[in-house]
Amino acid sequence: MKISDIPQDGNMIQYIQQNTQATPPDKAQVSPGIKNGLSSEDRVDLSAESREIKKIHDVLATTPEVRTERVEALKKLVESGQYEVNSGTLAEKMIKDFLSEMNQ
Repeated sequence: MKISDIPQDGNMIQYIQQNTQATPPDKAQVSPGIKNGLSSEDRVDLSAESREIKKIHDVLATTPEVRTERVEALKKLVESGQYEVNSGTLAEKMIKDFLSEMNQ
């Protein structure tokens, strides 16, 4: 097989040097401000949905994991014997939670 585009004379080293030193086109087109990954024009625009998610995240971060006032109220009801559980409602909620987890 003969490769015709490579010079056959003594200019082989010069040909190789020229081709290895050539700048790839994508690097030559990069502007100086973006070259270092920094640009004075960089900015981020968040969607309305992402701003809403951020608000929810902030509220959850400030909400205590245990609602002490609710726990205390339930403790008092249990101690006084006034706390009653509706077994039908409880079973219904358990089944709904189970089914929703199965669908995920």
